[in-house]
Amino acid sequence: MPHSPTRRDCLKGLALLGAGSAIPLAGAQAADISDARLLLGGTLASIQGQFAELAAGVISHTLGLDAPLEITPDIGQDGVRAANLFDANTAPDGSTALIAPGSVLLASLTGDSRVHYDFTRWTPLLTAHTTTVVIARAELHKTLKSRLKGFFHDHPVRLAVSRPTGTELDALLGLTLLGLRPIPVSGFVRTEDALDALANNQVDAVQLLPYTLGVPVEDILAKLPPDTVPLYHTGDLAETSANSIPNFLEAYQQARRRPPEGALYRAWQAVSASTYTALTVALPMLTPPDLVKSWQKACWDAAVDPTVHRWAEKHHFMLAAGDNAAPFLSRATPDIGAILALRRWIAMNTPRWRLGQETRPI
Repeated sequence: MPHSPTRRDCLKGLALLGAGSAIPLAGAQAADISDARLLLGGTLASIQGQFAELAAGVISHTLGLDAPLEITPDIGQDGVRAANLFDANTAPDGSTALIAPGSVLLASLTGDSRVHYDFTRWTPLLTAHTTTVVIARAELHKTLKSRLKGFFHDHPVRLAVSRPTGTELDALLGLTLLGLRPIPVSGFVRTEDALDALANNQVDAVQLLPYTLGVPVEDILAKLPPDTVPLYHTGDLAETSANSIPNFLEAYQQARRRPPEGALYRAWQAVSASTYTALTVALPMLTPPDLVKSWQKACWDAAVDPTVHRWAEKHHFMLAAGDNAAPFLSRATPDIGAILALRRWIAMNTPRWRLGQETRPI
């Protein structure tokens, strides 16, 4: 059995989550996979591409391949095209594994018309997950706290987004559930530009994904624009100085004096999981168990490889391999009622967002 990493290693990059999860045995015989490849949901320069190039050698070795594992990049940036090809053209013979970004999960949840795949049918092998932090003006933070005293008044919040149903949908829906009536302000593809807009009073809130900035979350929070504070976080901030930031559940209970519930909240849970799951490595459903086990062992070996580990630390990822990867895809899979509620909410608010109006709950 592979050497068990320390708790710090788990939290910093290996993250083997879930008590009792099965890790493939180091001595397990690799299945006969003579021609295997990694299909990228993105370019070689993307996060998925970086991981593939670093992990391909380890995966090839563990699978017992005679030649290096082929990496097939996608011309698309968000992975939807590659995911469609994976579902439509990939046989469950262990020859092809997909590396998909979280945007693939998000596009499926929101009912993107380009989506012709079903990620719930994939067999996850490895995930890289991170955290998100929503930053807002201190006035909004005080307004949120004032709910505890019964003095809350609704306040439209200008939220910087790339587009309303992009990665920032996590914050857009989260702020809506908190009652803050967000107005998405589109066009902020780079987080640095969104933070500049927050400093210049062009927006009131920003969602941070630390791996897009390439610096630790503590450094980001230490250099926030004046009069701005972290509102809440999702994912895991353990063993960082930022672990005092409330998570969404805590923020909601402060604001509403009760735990969140309902279909739209369940939809938010899936949207949030899609956002903080930066990438997923998966095989098609119905891949024979011996082939799945061989790929799981290969991905486990990649996760504990020192080079991959350093890359994960640099980008502030935690890696979950083998059976430990499955819960992350499950969290991004809501019930049908939650999916319908999310899509009704998007359909209702899309005309309002185009007019620069505040978001309304269902």
